Amino acid sequence: MATGTHLWSPSTTLIHMPIHLRKVHLAAGLFLLILFPLTGAYLRLRIPHLMEQSDRMRFSMRGNHVYILLASLIHLPLGAYMRLSSAKWLGRLQTSGSILLMLSSMLVVVAFFYESKEGLKRPVTLLAMVLAAAGTLLHVLCAIKDDWQRE
Repeated sequence: MATGTHLWSPSTTLIHMPIHLRKVHLAAGLFLLILFPLTGAYLRLRIPHLMEQSDRMRFSMRGNHVYILLASLIHLPLGAYMRLSSAKWLGRLQTSGSILLMLSSMLVVVAFFYESKEGLKRPVTLLAMVLAAAGTLLHVLCAIKDDWQRE
């Protein structure tokens, strides 16, 4: 192997991931912000007959539609203002929070298109919201702890 070549490995990727977290959050937020009106158009143009048949279906679809906006609005401020903590353990917690938020965002989109809206049980949506809450709380706790350490 030539000198200076770099093999990909999960450990090296996770080490360098925090450097790019702001850009990843900004890209995810912008993608979801663009997806939001597209899913609205989908609801209005492609499946209006399903929306008229059942209030439960209409509320569930609109709920998932709004969750896409919520995910976008979580990512955008992180993409604009996130500072990676100088403490390694806090940086790792922030990275973990970001991973949870990315997973949540993917699940919200999957739930919009594929999760059944017929019944009250919506496990994919529930998991997405729990991950979003956990990821957001990790970022908030890291920011508070980092501020305390700076004082």
